[in-house]
Amino acid sequence: MRDPASQIDVRRLGPIEGRSELCRAFDALGPGEALILETGDPRPLLEGLQANRALQFDWNVLEAGPERFRINVRRRVVAGPRTVAELLGEDHRRLDGIVTDVKRRLAEGDFGEARAEFATFVCGLQRHIEAEEEVLFPALESAIGVTDGPTAVMRSEHLEIRRLMELAATALEDENASASAGAIGALTGILLAHNGKEERILYPMANRSAGDDRAREELVRRIQAV
Repeated sequence: MRDPASQIDVRRLGPIEGRSELCRAFDALGPGEALILETGDPRPLLEGLQANRALQFDWNVLEAGPERFRINVRRRVVAGPRTVAELLGEDHRRLDGIVTDVKRRLAEGDFGEARAEFATFVCGLQRHIEAEEEVLFPALESAIGVTDGPTAVMRSEHLEIRRLMELAATALEDENASASAGAIGALTGILLAHNGKEERILYPMANRSAGDDRAREELVRRIQAV
């Protein structure tokens, strides 16, 4: 998956200068366009963007430190409140696109690019899972008063997803084409079923239980902040 052309590195800038540079670069984006932000700790910059450009952007982690973070910041086509289903459903599709690129690279025998793409996928999926387990699931469990229901099933499947990610990463590192294809195939198979259950059942349930638009947007912000 190719990075967007617009990239900014603010690691040598101070906090105020970094925020100004990010806002300037973001304002130059058209709807649906994105930039790559290279930084140390991204949280102050993203919090600043949230304070000044609220509801106008989404972001995803491409590389997670410890010394360098690479963040994809995308201007939303339509600004406004979001739901859990919109946010996490879009992330499912984004991650699916990365896996498609990994499979293509693997079929071409390009293990270097396949490993790089898979590392981006793992970074994104790990964050996605953490956001669900640390924010979404506890919020839903608190709202419905049940901890051994659908969220327990999702947590169990997350364990298997993590195991398959490790198998695939090891096989790619060993440049074992057969093992890589097998592990990635198993991983995409479980993700297809897992994501479907989340999008049909869990996310709509979370949207309903969160309350009004303001409460849903607050839940979305907490999920994004992970």
